[in-house]
Amino acid sequence: MSSGYKKPGNFSVLWLLLSCGFSFGVESDINCLKSIKASLEDTLGYLNSWDFNNNTEGFICNFLGVECWHPHESRVLNIKLSDLGLKGSFPQGVANCTSLTGLDLSSNQLNGPLPTDIDKIITFITSLDLSSNSFTGQIPMKLSNCSYLNVLKLDNNKFSGIIPPELGQLTRIKTFSVANNQLSGPVPNFNNTSIGPESYANNTGLCGGPLKHCPPV
Repeated sequence: MSSGYKKPGNFSVLWLLLSCGFSFGVESDINCLKSIKASLEDTLGYLNSWDFNNNTEGFICNFLGVECWHPHESRVLNIKLSDLGLKGSFPQGVANCTSLTGLDLSSNQLNGPLPTDIDKIITFITSLDLSSNSFTGQIPMKLSNCSYLNVLKLDNNKFSGIIPPELGQLTRIKTFSVANNQLSGPVPNFNNTSIGPESYANNTGLCGGPLKHCPPV
């Protein structure tokens, strides 16, 4: 009889552990979106539709610009908040969306530097679009650790300094653009894809690759 009671007990413990892990994941993603909403100035009120006073499973999946892995499961797959008049700095609360693969904050009024530890914030991102904002400072070298990146769009900002050569280590990259910034120095060497000169346009200090040869050091 004792062995007959152990199996249900063990199963119950396992189910409890899995349930706790799932609940934490859901709570983490909800906190991710709460943090994003709190950290950005929503000048046009688009994020007013993000109502967190709801206990329905998967309710965040109906939010503007939010796509989930499954419509009834609160695990955020993509965040697409393009052209919403948002102001502020890069929302570091994105780190709490631990299953996120796509982030589009393009065509807003975001500014300031990108976090130097951005690889810890968007670890599994495959597509990052920050184009047409007013981000400043240098492009973080640690973006090179985001090894799943297929798309990286940083064009039409105010980035300065060099493009980190380490970005050439992004072996999955297919789309890369830093046009219309204030960048200088050699462009990265992407071994597995061809990045054309249009991706670097209107950065008067860039050289190498598809551009003019760099002057000898």
